[in-house]
Amino acid sequence: MNKRLILLSALLIVIVIVAAAGFIFLYKPPATSVRIGYLPAASYGIVWVAYEGGFFEDEGLNITLVEYGSVSDLVTAFARNEIDGAPVTSVAIAAFIKNIDSIVVAGNSLDGTALVTKNSSGVDSISDLEGRRVGTVLYVPGDFIFRKVMTDQGISANFSTYLSPADALLALENDQIEAAFLWEPYSSLASYRGLKLVQWDKQVYPLDYPCCLQVFKSSFVSKNPDAVTKFIKALIKAESFTYSQPGDALPMIKQYLPGMPWEIIYDSIIRIDPRIGQARNPLSGYFNKSELQSFYQLLIPSILSINDYNLLISKLDSSYYDSAVSELKKEGFNLPSIYSR
Repeated sequence: MNKRLILLSALLIVIVIVAAAGFIFLYKPPATSVRIGYLPAASYGIVWVAYEGGFFEDEGLNITLVEYGSVSDLVTAFARNEIDGAPVTSVAIAAFIKNIDSIVVAGNSLDGTALVTKNSSGVDSISDLEGRRVGTVLYVPGDFIFRKVMTDQGISANFSTYLSPADALLALENDQIEAAFLWEPYSSLASYRGLKLVQWDKQVYPLDYPCCLQVFKSSFVSKNPDAVTKFIKALIKAESFTYSQPGDALPMIKQYLPGMPWEIIYDSIIRIDPRIGQARNPLSGYFNKSELQSFYQLLIPSILSINDYNLLISKLDSSYYDSAVSELKKEGFNLPSIYSR
């Protein structure tokens, strides 16, 4: 074989190797499809920012968002296999733990409930609720926190339970009840309408507690463990983006709350309320298994039996969260301060 042919053959081999290496470098695995349910409440804002801001896409996830009208509808969607995951209120998870084949993998939001009355009610603190007609909302953690504090302090009231905070707010405005425990953004909306925000959950229960937690179906997690870690990474990135660039994040959230004024959304999840030194309903993927165990102990025996409590604790899996945080640190991502706890 002459030298020219040898050189040509060698050149072709080099070209093929370089092309193959380039293909490998540029190749991206197909995006994992994930169906996520949500409710039209400000506490779901972290999911919307992750979606609209492209953070899910950056992690190689193809997310489909599906809206539901109530917590019960969301839980039913799990049972019918309509969705793979969703942020679900921490109390609803406890109430339905036997009916959902699920794993709790991350946080979504913290706190976010206020005691609301009319200005003429004469209610200036939770202790003034003795004998009053008080509205609560089904499966809302903050309502449970307030009721737990009332029980501990021996305060008795006449409770009416509503399916949504909008229903409870309407009942308060129509004098069907004298006070209501409203979660965000409905508590801020109540203030916008001229009602009185008497106390925040943070003022009667100083520890942060989970408003919503990120839940996935066990079958989805077993088949897509990497996707779960990537999903949590996207949530944390969206959290950081929301509080570092609120002017950009707010319009993303507003898309999913079209009837809610800008000011209410801002007051709900972004503005630091001086009464509590933080946002009223902080968006956060923060997840601490030991803190969750302490919180869920408060639900015994009113919502959880000992057996159901043990079942629920067995569903708390922090491994995907730990992996997400570890990967973000390796990438040099500046984590919010709460993740240093």
